[in-house]
This record gives sequence, C-alpha cells and structure tokens, in this order.
Amino acid sequence: MGTNIFLSTLYSSMEWTSSNLKDYSLPGRLSPELANLTYVQKMSLESNQFSGVVPPELGKLVSLKTLILSGNKLVGTLPEELAQIKNLTDFRVSDNNLNGTVPEFIGKWNQLRKLELYATGLQGPIPPAIFHLEKLSDLRIADMPGPEFQLPKKPIERKYLVLRNINLTGTIPENAWKVEKTLDLTFNKLVGEIPPNTIRRQFTFLSGNKLTGTVQDSFLQNSPNLDVSYNNFSRAPRCNSSNENNINWFRSSSSNNKLSDLLPCSEISRCPKYYRSFHINCGGQDVKNRRIWYEGDKGSESNAAARSYYRLRSNRGFSSTGDFMDDDNFYNDKYTLQSNSNLIDSGLYATARKTPLSITYYGYCLENGNYTVRLHFAEIEFTYEKLYNKVARRVFDIYIQGIQVQKVFNFTEEAKGSNRNFTIPFNTTVTDRTLEIRLYWAGKGTTVIPIRGNYGPIISAISVCYMFFFCLSFETYRLQGV
Repeated sequence: MGTNIFLSTLYSSMEWTSSNLKDYSLPGRLSPELANLTYVQKMSLESNQFSGVVPPELGKLVSLKTLILSGNKLVGTLPEELAQIKNLTDFRVSDNNLNGTVPEFIGKWNQLRKLELYATGLQGPIPPAIFHLEKLSDLRIADMPGPEFQLPKKPIERKYLVLRNINLTGTIPENAWKVEKTLDLTFNKLVGEIPPNTIRRQFTFLSGNKLTGTVQDSFLQNSPNLDVSYNNFSRAPRCNSSNENNINWFRSSSSNNKLSDLLPCSEISRCPKYYRSFHINCGGQDVKNRRIWYEGDKGSESNAAARSYYRLRSNRGFSSTGDFMDDDNFYNDKYTLQSNSNLIDSGLYATARKTPLSITYYGYCLENGNYTVRLHFAEIEFTYEKLYNKVARRVFDIYIQGIQVQKVFNFTEEAKGSNRNFTIPFNTTVTDRTLEIRLYWAGKGTTVIPIRGNYGPIISAISVCYMFFFCLSFETYRLQGV
C-alpha cells in the first residue's frame, strides 16, 4: 500500500514526458495507476524490487516511446494490451521472472529501434517478425530456453546483434556478418565456416558453437576483438596473423594433441611434468597466503574483450570473453579490480578479476584423480560505503568441468555484505589432465550501478588440490574473519 500511495502522488503530474525511477529499490507491485501518466514518453523502472505482473493498463500509454522494466521480480506473461503502444522505440524487460513465450506483438512494433531481452524468464523461439523490423538496429536476446531455430536470411542493417545461449542452429546467415559494432552469437549450436572477409567490427564473439574450417587472415585483420574459443575448426589458427588484435583461440580446434588444442598459440605440445595443485591470485600479483604461494595474473592484458592467457613455467591460465556493453568505452580497464577499503584482507582479496560474459580458469598437466576446488570471493566493487551499492546485485553461474555447480549465485548475500571474504569448495575429478572452472554471466543482476555497463562475475582467488595430496590450506565453507 505504501508504494502505491507514493506512486499515486508521483503520477499526479500529468505534464511529465519522462518518468525515471531507476535504482531506487522500491518494493511492492507495479501499480495500474501508471496508466494515468498519459503524456509520458519515457518510463524507466529499472533495477528495483517490483514484483507481480506487468499491468495490462500500461497499454493505455500510447505516447510511450521508451519502456524499461529490467532488473525487477516481475512474473506472468507480457500482456497483449502492450501491443497498443504503436510508437515504442526502446523496450527492455531483462532480468525478470516472466513466463510464456516471446509475444508475437513485439514483431508489430514497427518503430522499435532497441529490444533487450536478457534472462527474462520467457521462452523461445523468437517470432520471425522481430528479425524483420527494419528500424531495429540494436537487438539483444540472451539466456532464453526453447526449441532449436535458425536465423532468417533477410538482410537487416544492425549496429548490435546479441543472440546468446538461445538454441540457435544452422549456419550464420550473410546478413549477420554486416553487423557494425558488436556481433555476439556465443553458446549456441551454429555450424559451418566463417567467411573469408567481414566489415571491420569492434567485437565479434562466436565462442561455444560448432564452427568448422579455418579463420582466414583477411577476417582476422578486420576483427580487433574476436573470440572463437570452444569450436571445431579443422585447421590450427594462424597465431602470427593476430598479434595486433585480441583473439581468443582457446579450444578452438581439435587434433590428436589435446595440449595443443588447449593452448593453440603456445609452443607447449607435451607436459614436462605432472602437477597435483595450482593456486591463482586473480587480478593481482604473486602473493603468499597461509604458506601457499598464489600466482598472480595481473598485467596479462590491456583490454581483455577476447583473451587467452597462460603463464610460462606454470600449469594454469584463463580464457575470457565479452565487452561491458553500453559503457561507451571500447578500451576500458574494468577487467581487474582493486579494493580501496581497509576492511578487506590485503592479500588475496585486495584484487579480483572480472568478466562481462564468461571466464574460464584452467589447469593443465595435472595428474588424473579427485580434486578439491576452492573459489575465493569478496565484493570489492559494490561496497556498502556508498549507499546506492546496497541495492546492487552481482549474480552469475559457476561451472566446474562443464557441470553447473551454482546457478544464480549471489555471493554477497552468502557473505552477508561487501568487503567480506568468502570461500566455497567443490569436489571434482580430472580424467584428461585438465581442469576447467567457468564463471558465466547469465543476464541476471544489476547492470546500471553506479553507471550503465557495470556488471559481471568477479573472483578473487582459486585453489585446486589433489584430494590425497596434503595441501596447506585452511579454507572451509564458511565466512572468513574481517
């Protein structure tokens, strides 16, 4: 009731053209009284705690051009009444708990320029009419279950095309290679070969598909940030051709040498010895913690939109992909974090590595057998010293050896606050000398605090030990002292 009274008072001004309630963490349900804002053209209710259904009465806001409902707890279907908003140019409803399928009426919004559906709860497939909207230059749909489907071949000019983890199959149509700024088709089931040429595009992410053939030099030259990891290319990459760009070749092809497939641009083709452990200080320098030496990976990149890194004379590395979209910074340094608080441990937890999409830490040349993996976390960016950070949510999934071990993981909730270090262990098995730990942003959590484009998993440190090998570590599944 309190929220509705507040909204009723707020909505009494009928001359507004913009209503922005972003990041206020307002409780309660969306009120049907929103429909009283007849002349509002932009309505942003992003990153609050609104629950319940999307009011059908919103369909009366015929002057609306922008409607942003992302980052809430909305349920139910998108009401058919929204089809009455004929002039909508920007619609976003990411990070909610909706159900049903993507409604057909979105394909009738002929003025639509931007559509963002990350982790909405809706299911696919995507209505074909959406792909035919001629003014839709920014299309982003991700983490949507549903049946397999293929992209249409009709050429539509777009600046941004993000179709990630939505069960796409078939080949990549010619028009997709004409996307101007960002092309992200990661974690689908796409097959076929990459064309010999493409327009110069800032970001091209194709990780986690079944692409074959080779990536030719002419394509590489126009790809400053290219990720082709986790594919089935039949020929090894031409690593020398990509020295000036950020190219991630990690597990991009398969051969008889598994180590060369893991590290395709290294000179390592055989293990000089086998290890029973590795320890990483993510985003930081080498550091000793409780008699264990954690190797740092700071300085391993300038900008890591597509990066594969391994440390010489060691047995570990990482593969990272993704751009922090909408931050207006192609060459940012947000892939590593440094704590500014004196509340946190000055060793392992003073730094962290961050990714906007997916990062895989891996160990190789390991003895086969059972291992314990300990992941160390601390929230050092959304710190509670700043009030607006208290409504921020960092949410991601964790995979170990390809198995999802945590879904919608919010470690700040587990730690009961920021600047509190937290360790969680997992047991796993190594059968082919390698171990992979992947953090994946599945579209959930805050993306606009303190500014837009700020999100993604972070990790402070990793410790991996052979189960029967005495590993000098005292971490357990508990909160550490602060």
